[in-house]
Amino acid sequence: MRRPYIVAAVVLAMLTVGWRFGLGPRWTMRFPRDGVFSAKYVGTQTNADSVTGVMPKADALSTYDRSIRVMDAADWPRSVMLIDKYTVRDIQIGTVLYEYATKERIDPRTGALADGPHKGEIVLFPRNVQKRDYTMRSNYMTGVRLKFSGESDVDGLNTYKFTYRGPLDLTEAFAGTVEFPGIAVPAGQDVHCADDQFYYRIWIEPLTGEQAKVEEGCLSGDYIYDTASGKQIAAIDRWNGETSGAGLAARITQVFDARRVYSWAAIYIPGILVAGCLGCLVVGFWRRNAIALA
Repeated sequence: MRRPYIVAAVVLAMLTVGWRFGLGPRWTMRFPRDGVFSAKYVGTQTNADSVTGVMPKADALSTYDRSIRVMDAADWPRSVMLIDKYTVRDIQIGTVLYEYATKERIDPRTGALADGPHKGEIVLFPRNVQKRDYTMRSNYMTGVRLKFSGESDVDGLNTYKFTYRGPLDLTEAFAGTVEFPGIAVPAGQDVHCADDQFYYRIWIEPLTGEQAKVEEGCLSGDYIYDTASGKQIAAIDRWNGETSGAGLAARITQVFDARRVYSWAAIYIPGILVAGCLGCLVVGFWRRNAIALA
């Protein structure tokens, strides 16, 4: 006769497998098939005068908008193609002051580039972030080595902080879009932050890999340089952005929600099903032995 506890254990085991490979990945994948990431923050974007080429002394307050979404999921779950747009607008009238968009094919399980010469470099931080350095290739960030700089509390959320300060080639980042004309950089010239003072600081919730806060910028100014001689040719802009105020509060709330969903999907529900399966077997064998001894 089929023993009920074995039937129950088998059913729970099947549910565990079904959750692990069926429903669970919808919430545990680093970037879901219909995933969207959005971050809004504030800062400055001060463009050089188009006539004189001089950088204004006063900074122009701006809003920053980073948006990443799936544009092609035909190769799911091995990879998805993302459209990654970075837009800076005048805070008063909404005019686009800068914009850059890239396409990135990532492994949705890890958030890293799925193919090509830079395979494995991250577009998004993975789940279960480690206390080590990561190389980021995401939008205008072209292979930047982010250094793990310790743990940090951000409005009650425990995060890992990663930082970089140094050179960054921004030539391609001024290619332009429909809303931003861009800058045509002649051959033999390149764009980078003066004195290699570009900085990037990001705070990541380690379980989910979600971004809690970011600080970035080039306060010494982006300039066009002669590649061979290193001579400064023309000023482009001066900029910085930071997650703060209401934007930070909203982002922290989103990360807390994401951590709760991920914890249930990746840890609690599978744990409950496995515990139930083992519990059925233990109780069933105990009762069988007790009856036999009686």
